[in-house]
Amino acid sequence: MSAPVTAGTAASPPNPTPPRTLNVAAERARTPGSFTGHHFNSAGAALLANGTVEAVIDHLRAESLSGGYEAAKHAAPALEAVYARTAELLGARLEEVALVESATAGWQRAVSALRLRPGDRVLAARSSYVSSALHLLSVERDHGVLVELLPNGPDGAVDLEALEAALRAGPAALVTAAHVPTSSGLVEPAAVIGALATAHGVPFLLDATQSLGQLPVDMATIGCDLLIGTGRKFLRGPRGTGLLAVRRPLLDRLAPEAPDVRGARWTAERSWELVPDAKRFELWEAAHALRLGLGAALTDLATLGVDTVAHHLATLAASLRDRLSALPGVQVTDPPASGGAIVTFVVDGLDASEVQRQLAYRRVHLIAVPAGHGRWDMDHRGLTKVVRASVHVYNDQDDLDALVEAVREIVCLRGRGTASAVGQREAGDARRGSAEPEVDPAPPTPSPATPSVQHTAHHCHDAIVVGLGVHGSAALRHLAARGLDVLGLEQFGLHHDLGSSHGATRMIRRAYPHPDWDALVDTAYRAWAELEGASKAQLLDITGGLYAAPKDRPDPLRGPGCREVGTEEAARIFPGLRLPPGFTAVHDPRAGIIDARETLRAQLTLAERSGAHIHDHAPVLGWEPDGDEVVVRTGKAVLRTRRLVLCTGPWTATQVPSLAPHLTVTRIVNAYFAADPAGPLGPSGLGSFSVDLPQGLLYGFPATDGRGLKAGLDSGPPWNPQAPRPEATADELALLAEAVAQVLPGAGPVTESLTCLYTMTADRRFVVGEVPGVPQVLVASACSGHGFKFGPAIGEALADLVCGIARPDLDFLSPARLFPGGTP
Repeated sequence: MSAPVTAGTAASPPNPTPPRTLNVAAERARTPGSFTGHHFNSAGAALLANGTVEAVIDHLRAESLSGGYEAAKHAAPALEAVYARTAELLGARLEEVALVESATAGWQRAVSALRLRPGDRVLAARSSYVSSALHLLSVERDHGVLVELLPNGPDGAVDLEALEAALRAGPAALVTAAHVPTSSGLVEPAAVIGALATAHGVPFLLDATQSLGQLPVDMATIGCDLLIGTGRKFLRGPRGTGLLAVRRPLLDRLAPEAPDVRGARWTAERSWELVPDAKRFELWEAAHALRLGLGAALTDLATLGVDTVAHHLATLAASLRDRLSALPGVQVTDPPASGGAIVTFVVDGLDASEVQRQLAYRRVHLIAVPAGHGRWDMDHRGLTKVVRASVHVYNDQDDLDALVEAVREIVCLRGRGTASAVGQREAGDARRGSAEPEVDPAPPTPSPATPSVQHTAHHCHDAIVVGLGVHGSAALRHLAARGLDVLGLEQFGLHHDLGSSHGATRMIRRAYPHPDWDALVDTAYRAWAELEGASKAQLLDITGGLYAAPKDRPDPLRGPGCREVGTEEAARIFPGLRLPPGFTAVHDPRAGIIDARETLRAQLTLAERSGAHIHDHAPVLGWEPDGDEVVVRTGKAVLRTRRLVLCTGPWTATQVPSLAPHLTVTRIVNAYFAADPAGPLGPSGLGSFSVDLPQGLLYGFPATDGRGLKAGLDSGPPWNPQAPRPEATADELALLAEAVAQVLPGAGPVTESLTCLYTMTADRRFVVGEVPGVPQVLVASACSGHGFKFGPAIGEALADLVCGIARPDLDFLSPARLFPGGTP
């Protein structure tokens, strides 16, 4: 039978001190990756903290400036400190610790140093990892060693009675077990195994790869003589780092099969001697930068406290295990002796890799573990593959909610047989060639000069995004982050100034005339925070905002956290703004200014970093549905995609002619006016603003970037986006200057100007959703001059829609509302 398993590895002391509460918000703040999705893959490779990354980069920079040997000499005290931190973590002596390249490297060197002989018995737990098992089987085949698999008890852990019987049956050379296997949340009774091995004088090798960082691991308490581990999992260290610890007196009896200059001294022509400590297992060539990163991670863990981390992880995982168990169609596959941070499960009727892929579409990241990674365990339990979720210090209940709801949705979609085409490629492939869906009566007509559908390349993208302004680049980024094969097409050069997303600044605000917008505004603010975290760039400058109009305006602005103020209070808030008599204003303290240029750069950079491909100067000449897919024609290629996302701004009517009667493209003029940034028109006296004047709605920003006060009128003449767009005329600038002078008396003359295009709908609401009659094609456009602030949120919503995730919060923006019988 197996011993009861607790969150620790040894008997708990009487009246233990309760663990501290973990500050998850602080851990997320120093973990940029936690803002890019819901990450549950710490059992594979945890997200790195900022300090760990900086330690690695700092040393690499030092190597680039002074050379590898010189940098290593300078870093010698810090490198030695890594050994001390490792020894402290393991409850080992400093001389008993070696730093290696991986847990597998440590395993192979330790087992090889045991010099096992024909007939030697190795007692191995079924929890053993694939690399360890393969090495043992190789030694068994090549050297006649006998590998005996220990049975599991009813709780799934090593049967301790069977282990003791095997130890009594005759001499054994080694006992080995994985503290926590790769294939489940099992926690082996390591301390009891160690006590039994010690009682019989047999070395105990503990694979602590999955337990270091998530459970207390003390070699003396456990009674293990050898221990291996990796840095990249729950320790949150860089990949390419590992630990090997060998306790004395066993250390003195072990000699590596292939000594290295790091671990041995060449004393004479045909003789050498090993160094006296565990460094005999190391190699001279090592990634010092990675080791320093590991040291930073170990310091973080020591600061938090292993007990505190273990309590947080065990609590989260237990909650996740319970919640997944309650879902119909979901089977949690962890054995009864489970604990710690790992939860494994399967979804009825779905391959675990498919579940992983569909979860990734929903920004939930975990891994599928095949039986080949733990065959002694999984074959025995009749499992071919499991989904593995593993929590860490940057996970909280919101992450659990996201995972559970995503799994629930996948189960429901499968039950209804309506999973998305992207999430169900195989089903889509089987259906291809059946009757085509009803399509828009007037899709774009392909150019006669382009190849026919029959010449389309066989490759089919998961999604193609056309137009890489703020919404297109956001959609491209989110789709790529979910692991989709996604291509972005831009008809001009990247960051061009011919559409609606160029220029230096845009406004963000919560003040809107209708509560329909409130939820989307909240989503937008959260999306900007996530984008800033992922890009490590400040994109928002919260200045506060005033939005003024005559008191009798029929649709006054309002919004969460906003309040109405009179002209006197408005003058106190923004001394640089003078409102006309009879005006009132709404003050939004959370309003601010968006760095538009940096936003576009950040989104495209993140998209490419996640694997998106981008083609600029690639105008789309036409597209047409073809079964479950869409054929897209450019001047150079015919492409296939399962979903087409059109973010084409002023050119939307060209791509979707059925929308043309509902869209008006308007030319807009902005200008900069001379202003002292230290004066009332600078940040100390002004924030973002708008004033509804007879000349039109005047909006603008303070003089913050050295270019003066920026202002524009939210109206202009209709414009053909295909036509040349001349610079602002004298009359246009005179009208704008007249409006500025009316409310911003400190503004000087115009210093520069620019033009852009707004794509307007009659209700000034966007068009976001499926093209009517063509469910494979999505459109996001007609942003009516106020859409930039929603860019990151709209991009995420488009990624949801591509992946078959409903977004009822966007129904009020659906293109269907523009057509008879559509949603209002």
